[in-house]
Amino acid sequence: MNLDDLMKSAAPMQDALKKADVDRAKTQFEGSAGGGAVKVRITGGLTVTGVTIAPAAAAAANGDVAMLEDLICAAIGDAMRQYRTRYGSNAQEQLEKLMAGADLMSLMGSMIGRMGK
Repeated sequence: MNLDDLMKSAAPMQDALKKADVDRAKTQFEGSAGGGAVKVRITGGLTVTGVTIAPAAAAAANGDVAMLEDLICAAIGDAMRQYRTRYGSNAQEQLEKLMAGADLMSLMGSMIGRMGK
């Protein structure tokens, strides 16, 4: 089996990984803290796309910037927990979660067939 054959047989798996990356980047997570007083939105690409602070929370802070900072950090942490639950917290977990929903035989079938040649 030559390298060109190996690369061709890996194409379906590469396509599945690319599709998963595109789908993940479109995913949105919303973390909250203080009973919803602060909300943070992130994408599956780990980009923060918004922060919302309820006017009542800002008024209650009464200039206590540290309290608002803590709430923002907690809301980001909540959004990140949601991300890790869905996609995993390290490369191995991410690959396991990705492959859990994939039909490995169809992705690797042609590769396995070519290895016998």
